[in-house]
Parts: sequence; C-alpha cells; structure tokens
Amino acid sequence: MGVGVRLNCFSILPKFVLAKSSIYKYATAVPHGTRFYSVSRPCFSESSAVRNIGIIAHIDAGKTTTTERMLYYSGLTSHIGDVDQGDTVTDYLQAERERGITITSAAVTLDWSGHKINLIDTPGHADFTFEVIRSIRVLDGAVTVLDGVAGVEAQTEKVWRQASDRGIPKIVFINKMDRPGAGFGRTVREVVAKLNTRVGITNFPYFGQMDAGHEGRFQGVVDVVDKRLILWDEGSDGKSVKVSELEDGSELSQECERIRTSLIETLCECEGNDDLVEEVLEISDYMAVPPSSIRKALRNSTLREDISPVLCGASFRNIGVQPLMEAVVNYLPSPEERKAPDAISKVPVSKGKHAAQSIKSENVTLNVNDPKLTCALAFKVVNDPIRGILVYVRVYSGTLQTGSVILNTTNGKKERVSKLLQMQADMPLDISKIEKGNIGVIVGSKEIRTGDTLVAHGLKKDGITTLLKRDLGLHLHPIDVPPPVFFASITPKSISDTRNMEEALDILLREDPSLRLSYDDDSGQTLLSGMGELHLEIARDRLINDLKAKVKIGPIMISYKESIQASSKIIEKSYSEGGNEDMSVKVGLMVEPVYEDIELGDLAEKIDPHDNHYVIFPSYTNHPHLSQEEIYEAIKIGIIPALATGGKLARLPLHSISVKITNLEIPEDCTSTASISSAVRLASQEALRGFIKSDYVIMEPKMDVRVVVNEEDIGNVVNDISSTRRGHVISLNEDDAENSSDQTSISNHFKELAASVYVPPDYTMYMSKHGDRATSQQSLIKAKIPLRKMVGYLTSLRSMTQGRATFLMSFDKYEIAPPDAIDEIVDSL
Repeated sequence: MGVGVRLNCFSILPKFVLAKSSIYKYATAVPHGTRFYSVSRPCFSESSAVRNIGIIAHIDAGKTTTTERMLYYSGLTSHIGDVDQGDTVTDYLQAERERGITITSAAVTLDWSGHKINLIDTPGHADFTFEVIRSIRVLDGAVTVLDGVAGVEAQTEKVWRQASDRGIPKIVFINKMDRPGAGFGRTVREVVAKLNTRVGITNFPYFGQMDAGHEGRFQGVVDVVDKRLILWDEGSDGKSVKVSELEDGSELSQECERIRTSLIETLCECEGNDDLVEEVLEISDYMAVPPSSIRKALRNSTLREDISPVLCGASFRNIGVQPLMEAVVNYLPSPEERKAPDAISKVPVSKGKHAAQSIKSENVTLNVNDPKLTCALAFKVVNDPIRGILVYVRVYSGTLQTGSVILNTTNGKKERVSKLLQMQADMPLDISKIEKGNIGVIVGSKEIRTGDTLVAHGLKKDGITTLLKRDLGLHLHPIDVPPPVFFASITPKSISDTRNMEEALDILLREDPSLRLSYDDDSGQTLLSGMGELHLEIARDRLINDLKAKVKIGPIMISYKESIQASSKIIEKSYSEGGNEDMSVKVGLMVEPVYEDIELGDLAEKIDPHDNHYVIFPSYTNHPHLSQEEIYEAIKIGIIPALATGGKLARLPLHSISVKITNLEIPEDCTSTASISSAVRLASQEALRGFIKSDYVIMEPKMDVRVVVNEEDIGNVVNDISSTRRGHVISLNEDDAENSSDQTSISNHFKELAASVYVPPDYTMYMSKHGDRATSQQSLIKAKIPLRKMVGYLTSLRSMTQGRATFLMSFDKYEIAPPDAIDEIVDSL
C-alpha cells in the first residue's frame, strides 16, 4: 500500500477493512464495511434536482469509458459498454464504433442520488469542435476528464477556456491512475498552471501492495472530506466497495490531514465562506470540521468558479466513478443556479397606416420564472433511420408539452409538437413534457435547425397567439459556427440521383451546421466544406452509408480564397421597380480590401462571418417609411450575390472585401426595399468587374498549432516548423504574444500558485519504467503554420520524435499566400 510513499500495508490494512457489511446508498453515513452502490428512488420534480453536465477532455482521456460506467452504476444499462468492443451506448453511430472515438455529442439522462443528470459526452478530436461548442451552450456544469499519464493536453485547455468563457463551473477527474507513469500530484499542479484555476482535492489515490517486493497497485481513493478509505475489488464491476475509517496517527491519516488542511484553507480564502471561517476558528482542528460544512463551502466556491474540485480514479478498472457522480450532484449547479440566458427581442413596429412595418431590436434577459412563456434552444439535430428527424432542445423557461404549437422565431414558422422523447443516447423514452431546465427531444420536425429559438405558451397548448409581442420576437443568441477549411466535390452518380443527393445533403447540413455547401459555376460541382479531413471523412460516410446517397465524392482539398489589393473607383447606379424614374433609388459605392490593421469604423458590419466581408453603411439613412434596420438589410441583400462571384486568378471564392456606401438617395414615397437591393447589387458587380487579374491575391488558411514535445526533440521540431512547414514559432513554454498584459499577469499568478499548492507525492512516477513524462521535461511550442504545410504532419512528427510528441491545430485566419506559393496552390486545385 502506498500514497506517494511505501507504507507498511501489513500493519495498517487489517485495521482499515472490517468484517461488518451492509447494503447501502453511497451518500448514507455507514461507518465501516462492504457497501454496494445503488440508485435511490428518483425525486426530481423540481429543477433544483437537475444537473445538465458535459464530459469534456482531450481525445483518448477516457470520456466515453467514464460515461459508460456512470450509466451502469445509475442502473440505466445492465452491462458496461466497452469502446474497444464497439458496444457503447453514447458512441452509437457506426463510424464512432468503428473508429473508437466520439464524433457527435450524445445526450443521456440518468438518475443518481435523488437527482436527474442530463449528461452529454462530447468529442475530443479537434475536427469536431463545433459539437463541443454547441454542447457547452446548453450545459450548466462540466466534468473535465484528464489522462493521469498525459496530464493537461492541448484540446483540454481549449475546451476549458470555451467553458470558462460561458461561466460554466467545472469538476476535474484525473483518470487512468492505474497506468504506469500516472502522476496525480503533477497533474493537479498542471491543472492550476495551465487551466488557471484554484483546486480543491476531494479525494486522492490509494496504492496497495500485493506482497513484499511487488509494486503498489491502484486500489481506491482516500475521501478527504469524509476522512475514509474506499477500496474497490480488483476485477469486479465496481458496485461493491469497502469503506473504512482512517486509523488515527497512521501515515494515511496524516496525508489526509495535510490535504484536508490545504482544502479548508483554500476555501476559507474564497469569497462567501464566512461560516466555514468562523467554524474553523472555533474548532481549531481541521480534521474535526464537519464534512457538511466543507461540502457547503466547496459548492459555493465551485459555483462562483473560484475553485475546481479534483477527484481521481481508473474508469476502465471501475474505480472512482461513483464518488465522481456524487461530486456532480454535490458541487455542480442546478439550472436555477445559473444566470438566465441573454437574448434579443425583435418586435415589429408600424410607422403609419400605409407604411411598411419596421423591426425594433433590443437586448433582453429571458425571464426563466415566467410559467406562461416556454422558450427553448435547438442545439442539435439528428436524422434517425427509424424515428426520423430528432431535435435536441434545452428548455430555459416554462414547459414544452406534446400537442403544443411552437413558433420558431428564427424562421417565423409554426409547428405542433407531435412527440417528445428523453434519450439514453439512441434509446428513447416517450415523455409528455420537457420542464424548465431540462433537455429533451422533439420528434419529426421538418423545419427546425441547430441554433433555432423556439417559443410556446407554457400553460395553453394553443396559446401561442396570446403571448406578448416581445416574447414572440425572442431570439437566443445563435451558436457560432467556425469557418471550414477543407472541401470535397460531390456529384450524383447519375442525373436521376440528383434529388436523392440534395435531400441527403439537406439532412446532413441540418445535423451539422459546421458543414457548408456551395456551388462551383465553372465545374458545375457541388462543394461540401468542413472543419478538417476527418470531419469530411465522417460526413462522406454518413452520406453514403447512413443516408444512402448515390454520390461520387472527390478528394479532400484545402479551401483557398481570393482577395483584392486595390480599391475601386466610386461607382454610381440608379434603379427603380417598374421603370418609374420618380421612384428611382440612387446609390454610390466603392469596393476595397480589408486589412487587419485598418479600422473600419462604427458604421461597418460584417456580412459573412466566414469570408470576412464587410459593408460600411452611410451615416444618414432617415426615411419616413423605412427603418434604418430595413435599409441596412436591403444593402446587405444587394451586396451578397455580387461577392459570390469568384476571383480572376483561379475563380476562387472572394474573401476580406469591404463595400463602402458613399451615397444613398431614397425617394420619400418609397415603401419597398427591393430597389435599394437591386441598385446596390448592380453597382457592386460593376465595381468588381473593374479589377484586373494583377489586382487579385490568393488567401490561404493559417493554422494555430500547438506541439507538446520532449526537451531533447525541441530543436528538430522547431527547425521543421520554420523551414519545411514555412511556419512562424510564436512562443516556447510562454504565453501567446498576443495575450494582453492582464492575461499574462493572471497566467503568471497561477504558475506561481501551482508551485505552492500542496499535493501528495507521486508514488507511481517514481516506480514507473515507462512514462516519458515521468523522466523527461515536456515543452509547448506555439506556432502559426499554413494549412497546406500541415498535411501529413502527424506522421512526420512521430518520425522526428519517436512517437513522443503530440500536436493540436485550429483555424486562425486567412492570410495572403506568398508569391512563391501561388503556382503550388493553383496546381493543387
């Protein structure tokens, strides 16, 4: 037995494990004996008993393995799903089971300790970032699973920051503590230094010893809050555990006291824990502080994001998962403890009897306690081969009932809800309603897409028309979609297969809005764009194998763009509907390139988030019948088709172009915006035709690359980035150069804090003969590299480092390609 050091297990162990046994619910206080984890009777009629959580981590950290154990211990499944065997509940797509990775965010509902946990297992691969983004949008809390050997990896840092940006409290679960080279203390310090959070260790690993001369093995955890040792039988399903008090004065008790003291002192430093401070001053004994007082303070500090509870285990060996589930209930928030979502309300306003209605937009905060208003966000759409279209929704206010009429405020269409489900991944349960704070599924909708806002009357199924105008115009802030950087051509195998292809593509894009569809006029091909090579490979598999589309798919290629380097002259155009000159709209505009260091001003608005196009509106647009918002929208409608034309170098889509409106004259009697759009379109097209071939440049995707490498390999990797990859190294073991001074100061603070935080010694690292991280210092290289130079990088990196390095890349921006790369790029098209 050992906790960082070897202990005399023969003298201590018999006193820990007593003969008395009892069947129990984990939260019940039974002092000693063998216990069995089981599920208590559900009692979650209120949203206070609901937990909407996500499992987030780097690929292969054990997210799905941990999730499958949670399902099993909750009683939802009768056997433990295995990733390697391809029989997991959450990874239910064929492509997921074949590859052994999570691709979609599977939603699962389970019961634990009188609570309802809506759990989402998210992908760890960078190509499926959008799945993570849209899942984070509806979460109230998160469990971050770390590999105890690999520690805090790049994708973990990225997703942690995304969750922090939305103010989501997080628990840390250090997994794989049974593996050689696992370092609990080292990983805890990495959590503080890399994730910029204070930590509260609530349990730490316990290592036993089979017999003299053999290395200790991970057998259980020491519960710091309740001062108990929890042991799991090796080779069992993990339901039966042995729980015992710590012997006073033993090395294990002393280690627990040191960690408990550190936990309590950290909590006393956090805001809002005055009761704990007074209790500590009164008792003057850290081991005598009641567990309930610690849990109360830890919950408060976790919800405030002042601290992150840390637990450990080995999910594959069925150790440590039930305490994690208890921590979810004890420390992560219910929906009512979260801030109400921000929204925009778009309300029609009439300016007169004959005037067209205008739209007034205002920022609002959703009233989640209004029972008359049901408001939900569609965060995921799935095409099920048996049940049809399934729309996953998070209900923020009111109750969504079967038979209710809902208004999709995004597209303005109404639907009646025919059926609702609660999903255990691909296993459904019919339900009659989805209450406030819960996640569920609408079956059979033909119009709802990911990111749509849905409203209904919370009490009357046909009461949609009685809602306030403000409520009928609610729009929850949409889910941001990252720009795609790879594409592949798609063509039907025959003309008769065209409709089948179009229907399949429509379903695919409803499921995954991070895929984009475009049409190449020159080749006549349909182009499907995605976040990465694996992303498009999965999309191809879905089209052919699941949606049965009869298509031919071309090779996956990098998505290049074209832009301009010069400005056009001012172009003036007039247009009138029906040829009436008195109703003619006159517009003047010029087309210019968009540079990073140019300030476009307050009147500039981005037209397309992916292509970096802007419009600079005129400063004066007062009109008796048309609102400023309507005029601006008409201008954008005119610009978009003009910018859809390709450039003159290789007919590539345009990027980073601004259209500046220099003059706009609208007749006072005009009540339609159609003439505005037409005049703007004609002027924009003429301005673009004025550019010659030499005015154009090719834009290529530049990637943000992070490489984790051992010190002895730094030279080779940096040299390869700078020369072969044509990249630029930003930093080595330092914060990004673009970070603000405040961010750098915060980062430095947590690095100093990490060095001082108390952690138990890492016994497994000392005895490891395998783990590179146990013997070699690792470094983080941050660089910017053209995507065309990153194709096949994984194979090259493994060769340079003998498989010891890892990397993560994400899209940074489009940048002008160097002149000597133009021929290479054009030849690849």
